Amino acid sequence: MKTLILLLAALLWGPIAHAQAIPDDQVPPLAFVALQQLHPQARNVKWKRVQGWYQASYMQGTAPRLVRFDMNGEVQATGHDIALGTLPLPVQHTLATYYPTRTICQAYEVVNTHTGGLTYEMATCETNFSRTITLTGDGRKLPRRRP
Repeated sequence: MKTLILLLAALLWGPIAHAQAIPDDQVPPLAFVALQQLHPQARNVKWKRVQGWYQASYMQGTAPRLVRFDMNGEVQATGHDIALGTLPLPVQHTLATYYPTRTICQAYEVVNTHTGGLTYEMATCETNFSRTITLTGDGRKLPRRRP
């Protein structure tokens, strides 16, 4: 029984571990240098590994921003903080319909630098279980990218 509980815990919290903060020395040097070159004004930089990418979340002036790099330091996506009330109506509708009990604490508008595709990423802020909900502008849920 104890083994089953441990296995279930690993399966449930395993995907969350991939989005944990990582120290600067675990960031590929090309990604680290690319951030410094592209955004020299970035402050309070926090790195994490997200779906096979290295994400830098930082402040530029008073605005929270993010940028995702691959191992070679190439930008995969950029994003900025967006007020929950300014999310597109289809996104707000999907959140209200399918996630009525979730508390959303932050939202980002994210642009895929290769396709120009725009998505909205909302972070839930429950204490025991937190996750990111990714939706297109028309409110469709996107599956998680597998590395």
